[in-house]
Amino acid sequence: MQDQATQRDYWLCQLAGWGAMAALGVLSSTTSDWRQMLPFVLGKSFCMVTGLGLSHAWHFHLKRRGWVARPSGIPFGRVLAGLLVLAVLQLGCLLLADLIFRGGALLRDPTAGPLDYAMLLVLGFAVFSVWTLCYAVALARRRAQRAELEKLQLEVSVKDAELRALQFQVNPHFFFNSLNSIRALIYKDAPAAAHAVSQLAGMMRQRLQAGQAGAITLGAEMAAVSAYLGIEKLRFDERLQVHIDVDAALAATPVPPMVVQTLVENAIKHGVERMVAPCEVRISARLGDDGLVRVEVRNQGRLAASSTSTRLGLSNAVQRLALLCGPRAGCELAEEEGWVRATVTLPQGSA
Repeated sequence: MQDQATQRDYWLCQLAGWGAMAALGVLSSTTSDWRQMLPFVLGKSFCMVTGLGLSHAWHFHLKRRGWVARPSGIPFGRVLAGLLVLAVLQLGCLLLADLIFRGGALLRDPTAGPLDYAMLLVLGFAVFSVWTLCYAVALARRRAQRAELEKLQLEVSVKDAELRALQFQVNPHFFFNSLNSIRALIYKDAPAAAHAVSQLAGMMRQRLQAGQAGAITLGAEMAAVSAYLGIEKLRFDERLQVHIDVDAALAATPVPPMVVQTLVENAIKHGVERMVAPCEVRISARLGDDGLVRVEVRNQGRLAASSTSTRLGLSNAVQRLALLCGPRAGCELAEEEGWVRATVTLPQGSA
C-alpha cells in the first residue's frame, strides 16, 4: 500500500510539474490567432511529454545507480554530466517539435542565434536540476519518515516486552505481606482466609492472562484491582478506605493491561503506607462528552517533591498509552486540596 501511494504521488507530481510548464509556455505566447496558436500548443505538449519521459528515465537511472541515496554522498560530477545530457536531449526534442508542428520556424528565424540556443540549453539544465533537487528532498524525507516509523515500532516492541515482564513480575514484599496476612487470618476466620487465597489466585491468574494479550476489558482490569485491594485490606484494615464508582456501560472498554492497577498500587504505596490515620482511595471511570474515557484514581495525601519514582512511572505510562492508543491518550498526575489524582485518558475502543 505504501509503495502504491508513493507511485501515485510520484506520477501526480510529474504530471502537475510538466503540465504547469506546458501551460506557462502556452500562456507566454503573444498571438491570439487560433490557427497560429494550435501548432504552438501541440509543440509545447510534445515538449511536456518528452520532458516527462526524460525525467522518468532519469529517475530510473538515479534509483538504479543509487546516486541520490548513496551513504557516501552524491557523486556531483556524474549527476552534473547526466543533467547536461538531459538538457541537450530536451533541446533536441524542442527543435524536433518546432520542425514537426511549426515547420521549423525557430530554425528559420534569422534573429535566433547561438546565444538563444545556449539559453534554451541552460533553461533545460535548470529545469532538470530543480527536478533532481526536488526528488532528492522527497527521497530524504521518505527515508526520515521510514526511520521514524521504525523507531516507533521498536519503541512499541520494547515497551511491550517491558509490559509483559512487568505482568509476570510479582512484588515480593506484597506477596510476602499477603501470605502473612492470610496465615494470621486462618486462625481467626477460615472462610475469610479461603476467600483471600481465592483473591490472590485470581489476581495472579489475571496477570498471566494479561501477558498473552495487548489489551483487556476495563471490567477485567477492575476485577483484578478489586482482588488486589481486597488483599491489601487484610494488611491495612481500617486504614484503607476504598470507594469504586465505575460506569457499568464501560465494562467492555479495552484498556492496556495493568494501567489502572499500577495507579492503584502507587496510591497504596505513596498514600496509605505513609499515613497512620485512615486513608481513602477513590476509583472512578466516566465517558466524557468528547468521547474520551477517563479513569481516575485518587488518594488522600501529598506528592513528595523529592520522590522521582512516581513521576518515572507516570512517564512510562504516558509513553505506553501514546504508543498503544494514539496521541489522544494520556496520563497525568496532580495534587489538589489534600488529594493526589492520577487520571488515565483514552479513546473508547482504542487499545
